[in-house]
Parts: sequence; structure tokens; C-alpha cells
Amino acid sequence: MREMRDVARTASVVAAAFAALASLGCASGSAPPTIAADAPCAICGMSASSARFACERRDGRRWRVFDSIECLVRDKATSSATTVWLPDYDQARLHRADSLWIVKGQLATPMGGGLVAFLDRGSADAVARTSAGRVGRWGDPELVAEGRK
Repeated sequence: MREMRDVARTASVVAAAFAALASLGCASGSAPPTIAADAPCAICGMSASSARFACERRDGRRWRVFDSIECLVRDKATSSATTVWLPDYDQARLHRADSLWIVKGQLATPMGGGLVAFLDRGSADAVARTSAGRVGRWGDPELVAEGRK
């Protein structure tokens, strides 16, 4: 009888551990859901269909979708780099903003602000050179101010 209680207690501890690990998937650092091809931008309403430009920001328990970094910058909410996910222009995949280099240049983007992001600093520097641009990080006040224009 005592062995059965010990087994039951061990099973309860293991189940609790699995539940705790599963809840980590909901933590603020977890990746956002894939952006649906017809998802509207939370700011301008345009389709967020381009994987090179569409981005997301965690807003409590939900994700807000934007068609471009410019629209995300225009969003009034304050966002830390750990709650914002931007696309790497080369790979067209989302990454946390604190892992990316952002270029502001003379580039064709959905909203015309010329903001794109790169995982690789060398790629960001090369694009900045060819687009009369500059490289910065999420939260850089000059890039953010320029993106709001």
C-alpha cells in the first residue's frame, strides 16, 4: 500500500513538472504564431502578407500583427525588444527584435519608411551602404523617429 502511495506521489510530481515546462511556451520570450497571409495590419489595415516585412508584438496574451516595421513603430504601446518580433529580411523569418540589426535607408518597404531588419550585422551594413542608410537596434530613438515619418 505504501509503495502505491509513493508511486502516486511521484506521478503527481512528474505531472506538475511537465505542466510547468508546458507553461514556459507561453512565456514572453516564446515565438509568436505564424502570421496568416490575409492578416490585416493593426495600424493601417493593409495585408501583412510579406514575410520580409510583416512583424508582431505581444500585447498581454495576444499578438498584434503589423505589415511593416514602420507600422509597428507607429503603434502607441511601449514595446521592449523581447516582446517585438521582426523578420530577418534575408531569411523572411521572425526573430526577437533584440537579436536583429535594423537598417533605415532608401529602400522600398510597404509603408515607404525604408526600415528592414537583419540577423547578420554584415548584411545590415551592406544594405545600409547601398541604400544611403544607417544601422541601429530596436529602441534606437533616431531610427524610431525616422520610422514614424
